[in-house]
Amino acid sequence: MMNSRDLLQWALHEVGGDKRLEVELLLCHVLHTSRALLLAHDRDEIEAEQAEAFRQLIIRYRGQEPLQYLLGTASFMGLELLVTPAVLIPRFDTERLVEKALQLLEQIRQPTVLDVCTGSGAIAVAISHYKKDAAVYAGDLSGDALEIARRNDQRCGTSVQFRQGNLLEPFADLRGQVDLVASNPPYITTQEMGQLPGDVLQEPRMALWGGDDGLYFYRKIVAAVMELLKPGGWMVFEVGCQ
Repeated sequence: MMNSRDLLQWALHEVGGDKRLEVELLLCHVLHTSRALLLAHDRDEIEAEQAEAFRQLIIRYRGQEPLQYLLGTASFMGLELLVTPAVLIPRFDTERLVEKALQLLEQIRQPTVLDVCTGSGAIAVAISHYKKDAAVYAGDLSGDALEIARRNDQRCGTSVQFRQGNLLEPFADLRGQVDLVASNPPYITTQEMGQLPGDVLQEPRMALWGGDDGLYFYRKIVAAVMELLKPGGWMVFEVGCQ
């Protein structure tokens, strides 16, 4: 039998010494333990089945499968969200969008909020978690993505109302009632798609590609959003850096 130290050394040889944190997280995932306990007991023997499960994860990670998909979760705004290949992995950049939205909503009592292209539900769930009097709606074209979003809503104890459909179309009944629309739509250009790292290319294409110039979905949303917003309402986007 091998111990944790032996397995970690093997894995670092496979993926590179600069990936120690990622390797430790994957072994913690397999062993259902914390990093502190893993390092404190790194000479404890590992069951053969667990060692093989870890080896398979390392092989997949070496093949550029995203760490978050291997772990099944991603941290976002202090919340631990479920992620699968059906959804875009929530990232720190999107936390800035949520922080801005919460700032704008701070003085509004019982606001109505809409998250367009919700994916994992990260934006909607985080707003619902930190602005508890908000009525939060979220939509996505992908039924698989909405299933993950609903599970994250349950996991975090929030109360987002999800609807399936294209962009703003499922929310026609909210005309003139929305205080803030938030969205992190696909914004990668056709040219940029061919230059993305291998791990990013394993995320769903429909959550990445934003047309030839990356602005396709922004135009669609902006063209329809005014019908939903209250006077003085807000539209908050995440945008690509050009």
